[in-house]
Amino acid sequence: MKSILIIGGGKVGTYLTRRLIEHGYKVMLVEKRRERCAAILRVDCIDEQHLICGDAAEPSVLEQAGIKEADRVVVVTGWDETNLVVATLAKMEYGVEQVLARANNPKNSWLFTPVMGVDVAINTAELTARLLAESIQPHLDDELFGEQTVEPDRPVN
Repeated sequence: MKSILIIGGGKVGTYLTRRLIEHGYKVMLVEKRRERCAAILRVDCIDEQHLICGDAAEPSVLEQAGIKEADRVVVVTGWDETNLVVATLAKMEYGVEQVLARANNPKNSWLFTPVMGVDVAINTAELTARLLAESIQPHLDDELFGEQTVEPDRPVN
């Protein structure tokens, strides 16, 4: 694996960056908000060699962050529009091997497809809701979210 580019320096982006660095991966984090960049350096203990402060929707920022060498891009900003723009640029313009992106609003998840440059889409609201529903009662997630799997000991409705 050449390198991983993470877009979005919130809790998910910084946590993933830190964990990947700890395990020896070559990682670069891009965060747009200047005040958040300062906090990442100060509080999240990610050093300057792993952080670019800039707008990842700008090709020049992506290039500065090393997108031409990246074989994975993970887009986890708080804005679906940004996530889709960066995912599309990464896949279509730079030919990144695998692009993973977060859909913040479940209503937008239908857009996060390979046609838009997203190889793996994570809908955090739905994922969390499904895990919670399953924890409340087994198979409740199937009932609430409509996808059912046939299991030998469970009849199909």
